[in-house]
Amino acid sequence: MTRLKILGIDSEKCIKCEKCITACSVRLFSVQRVGMEKKIVHDDPYHFCFRCGHCISICPTEAISYEGEDKTYAFEEIGHPESLITYEDLMKYIRVRKSIRIYKDKPVPKEDINRVLEAMRYSPSASNRQSRQYIVITNKEKIAWLSSRVASLMEKTRKLLPLRHLIAPFLSPTLRRRIKSPRTKRSLEMFFERTEKGDDMIFFKAPVVIILYAPSYSKMTGVDAGIAITHGIFAAQALGLGTCWIGFAHEYLWRSKKTRKVIGIPKNRNVHGVFVMGYPNIKFERAAPRRKLKVSWKE
Repeated sequence: MTRLKILGIDSEKCIKCEKCITACSVRLFSVQRVGMEKKIVHDDPYHFCFRCGHCISICPTEAISYEGEDKTYAFEEIGHPESLITYEDLMKYIRVRKSIRIYKDKPVPKEDINRVLEAMRYSPSASNRQSRQYIVITNKEKIAWLSSRVASLMEKTRKLLPLRHLIAPFLSPTLRRRIKSPRTKRSLEMFFERTEKGDDMIFFKAPVVIILYAPSYSKMTGVDAGIAITHGIFAAQALGLGTCWIGFAHEYLWRSKKTRKVIGIPKNRNVHGVFVMGYPNIKFERAAPRRKLKVSWKE
């Protein structure tokens, strides 16, 4: 995969507006003067460039020379994104999103899956690393197999539950409360009751499972994954698709090197998010309430 690389400035196109100097956060552009002549130059001997493309985006005459597999994208509202959608309409779109756990037995066209992935491609990442990779599973047997593997984590929890009072001192306060709670015992009972009846309590029989993996370069890796999946979730909604982040699958794949290897994740990568996608077999009538924010203002 060819990454974006800034090659320099086309002096014939450059109008010396200095916008590239302003846009570059690591100051790789500067003014060079030879006598009375002014020239804008690009210099990056230490490879500081984030490959963010801000210089390319801001240049009015397309004077920045670059190489890369992607092309720039221009449209009328590029300088005024607020004109594309009102805040009120955006809030409607955000509030109608639901985690869908009931899906139609209907495949999602590959074209639409790629459109969701394309939205995820343009999500921001720390230092513009763009290191996320994806596995898309649409084969029913493979989804069912992975669901059974994730369910094994629940089975281990059920076996440990009778020993909860012995192991509680070695757990964090949060886990200690959970393992002692009667709710945990009943939740596991309900999980296996429904599983035995044929329900898929992991992936909800969704036709698409998308796994995001990446090298764990910092604490920001998980944040980057969350942003990417959020982009995908909203793109899916625009295509009439429902989604649900699957925390159990995320947790299981994070722990299981063997299963990561089976599904094709390299040794130096780990899973940072799993979500399912498909056509909802449920229709909501209103947006659900949420608790109020707790905000401290420092004015």
